[in-house]
Amino acid sequence: MESRTDTTTRTPAWWTDKHTTAWDHVKGALERDWEQSKADLSRNGGRKLNQTVGDTLKQSTGSEPIPPLDMKTRPTDPKAATKEEEKARKSMDKESEKSAKTVSKAQEDIAKEHNKLSEKVGDLREGLATQHGKASDKIADAQDTAAENIAKDRSKIDEAGARQDEAVAKWRDAEKDVRYGFSVRSQYPANYSWDDKLEGKLRGEWEALDTDQSWSASRTSIRQGWDYAGRKL
Repeated sequence: MESRTDTTTRTPAWWTDKHTTAWDHVKGALERDWEQSKADLSRNGGRKLNQTVGDTLKQSTGSEPIPPLDMKTRPTDPKAATKEEEKARKSMDKESEKSAKTVSKAQEDIAKEHNKLSEKVGDLREGLATQHGKASDKIADAQDTAAENIAKDRSKIDEAGARQDEAVAKWRDAEKDVRYGFSVRSQYPANYSWDDKLEGKLRGEWEALDTDQSWSASRTSIRQGWDYAGRKL
């Protein structure tokens, strides 16, 4: 999906400065909640910020400060490492162990051949050179394998950075929709439920705003904004 370039956010007739102030106060907390929710529900989206619903509510009410988006709400418990991180670590350990065994085996082969050379210098000289060459090839192969694994790990880091950039761009695209849903919730009683009648009314209002995004494309994010606001009521 292409990023929207319109920087002006259109608002409905009932919108006041109070709605703008309320949104500006909570959007940082909701953005963190948005990233955490995507990280929990998707393998490739969002960021692990250790952000809970309780954290979002406290941050949105001002009882707790809102950390920068690149900072976790609280440090990750070392015992609670993600499966992906654990898998990568085990993979690297396994490859390192294989490389060490290959090098060790090659060194043992060289030592054996040198012992034979001590006993039969003349007869085994040619054979020793051949075996030495094979051992050198094994060491070179092991080094190449280790280098390939390092390159793969670096590629994973680069991909993770690209996913983070994509997540930030998606939030910027969705912010207008979430903002609308969050603020329109204040126009209804606390126990008011989202239903077909309400959705039809909001759809008409949304289309009347003449935004660059259709109702069908924005509906999910608008509903999320509505639900976020409902937690505070």
